Amino acid sequence: MAEDTKLIDSAEIEEMQDRIEALKSEEAMDAGVLDGYLTATALNPAKPSEEDVLPFVFSASGDPEALPDDERLLELIRMRMREIKAALNAGGGLDPVIFPLVDDEGKEVTNEEGIEAVVPWAAGFMMGATQWPDEVTESDATQKALIPIAARMAAEDDELEADAEAVYQAAKNLCPPAKDLGEALYQMVESVFRLKDLNVPNEPIRREAPRVGRNDPCPCGSGKKFKQCCGKKA
Repeated sequence: MAEDTKLIDSAEIEEMQDRIEALKSEEAMDAGVLDGYLTATALNPAKPSEEDVLPFVFSASGDPEALPDDERLLELIRMRMREIKAALNAGGGLDPVIFPLVDDEGKEVTNEEGIEAVVPWAAGFMMGATQWPDEVTESDATQKALIPIAARMAAEDDELEADAEAVYQAAKNLCPPAKDLGEALYQMVESVFRLKDLNVPNEPIRREAPRVGRNDPCPCGSGKKFKQCCGKKA
């Protein structure tokens, strides 16, 4: 597989997180928040460039000077950006970066208590959504599609619940509570693809040249009809 389409694996996600932690920056997003943020920026109809997106990963104000002197970290982030965009364009295969909670025995918690693990990703996504054009974020369709993600962040984070009470209450009516981590992830990914259809739908492939009829002159210049020349069935 070509380098520009290489998929990022779990070991590289861990490497990304380790490199982010090594920065010892209070503003840098961790890998989970980052992944949600990158997903939202991929859904931005304004189609921001990498140069527009990357500074916000390391600075709340998007200061370009905050970019770290770590080319490997930047490479990993760019790889993940391309992977997310490819999954969105393909209409499936999106796998959010989530760090599950673990119990005292070191086992992953995937029941209802484990849903809290999606909060960083949801928070990052909502950060990215604030950068969408106003006419997009203010539309009823977008707000409804955002509810399962915004409400997940509000429902699981006590500090956010008071400020997002309206969203949370609306979500209880429009989006049934998830019973476990898997269902919560499914609801969020489903929302992402609804937003993809709304914000950046795939453009249909357009034929650059007019269709040649069977009785039209062959475009190769032979002087024969298309059906008797290049259009002739073998």
